[in-house]
Amino acid sequence: MLQYSFIHFTDERLLELIRDNDDREAFDELYNRHWKFLFTASFNMLRDRDESLDICQAVFLWLWEHRNDLNIKTNLRGYLYSSVKYKIANFIRRGKIRESFFDELKQVDTEAFQENELELKELQILIAQLVNDLPQKCKEVFQLSRNENLTHKQIADKLGISEKTVDDHILRAIKKLKTPLNRLASIFLTL
Repeated sequence: MLQYSFIHFTDERLLELIRDNDDREAFDELYNRHWKFLFTASFNMLRDRDESLDICQAVFLWLWEHRNDLNIKTNLRGYLYSSVKYKIANFIRRGKIRESFFDELKQVDTEAFQENELELKELQILIAQLVNDLPQKCKEVFQLSRNENLTHKQIADKLGISEKTVDDHILRAIKKLKTPLNRLASIFLTL
């Protein structure tokens, strides 16, 4: 198979080809998709071009050497990013990183944490608004289920309704929340 034919393959499919068939062209496609992101992430942490290239090379070398044992359950980009951070931590433990790196790393981690925390708060506000817009009984049932962790039977007993009605309210709430949240997820994925 020619390399250009891998362009439309998902990362998961490419990993399968690499793991099951030792497919070098599939590996090359993964490398081409992710090396720039990994290099940039590494460089942003290390501020050293050569060390960043070494880190990226080490991550992809490890991926190839362990291709037959790969069982990546998360998204590949996140997995590779974590691998870069792990390799950088190893460099630090071996004392191969200059002193100023620690201050820079602390700043990057603080900024990333604050950004993620802000995004999480915004998402929580959006979900709260969507739940608030549900019909009263539907909202009440949903909140008892999700916020108070009551079973459907406990909710039915507490509100004096049938478990089937509780199921209907939960399904209706999930349906109403799902569409706007799916749209939001697709927006984030295209950024």
